[in-house]
Amino acid sequence: MRFMKKHPFIQIEFHSTVKLSAAQSKKIHQWLDMASEAIEALLKENGIIQAKWLKTTKSIRISVLLCGESRIKKLNQEYRQKNKVTDVLSFPSYSSLRVAPARGESLPPELFIGDLAICQQRIISQAKEFNITYFDEFIHLFMHGVTHLLGYDHELSAKEEVLMEKWERVALDSFSKIKKKGP
Repeated sequence: MRFMKKHPFIQIEFHSTVKLSAAQSKKIHQWLDMASEAIEALLKENGIIQAKWLKTTKSIRISVLLCGESRIKKLNQEYRQKNKVTDVLSFPSYSSLRVAPARGESLPPELFIGDLAICQQRIISQAKEFNITYFDEFIHLFMHGVTHLLGYDHELSAKEEVLMEKWERVALDSFSKIKKKGP
């Protein structure tokens, strides 16, 4: 487990139950550092969530688990009643950050928005399928999951799917610009 330190507003806690080399682990942490910068821009500059969530918030925390197929299948069965392997699961702490907090709701200075579980084998197979790097697919799944944590859900309607894809593209475009500068 390690919190990203480069961008203190977005704190990402990373866990892995799959074996990673030291080089893979280092690169994932570097890319998550860059992703935190892209998420911060998404939140503060693009209005993806209600601004009231950010007024008292000093930091936003996300937990990420990189796991194998058996773990993600078990989580998918337990929480979504779907007995199959999937690429990413999102467990939001709030039903939606797209709407203003309830009147009188006290917002913590450290806002934990939820947990993500990402499947290692799916990253590998989808990276090959889309002809992209492992790390590009990891970040794509991470951004997809974060968008869910913020309250977007492509499974609700075609309109919602278009909106969610728009925000994913904005996040990934921002990440690409940051990545060009380097970690």
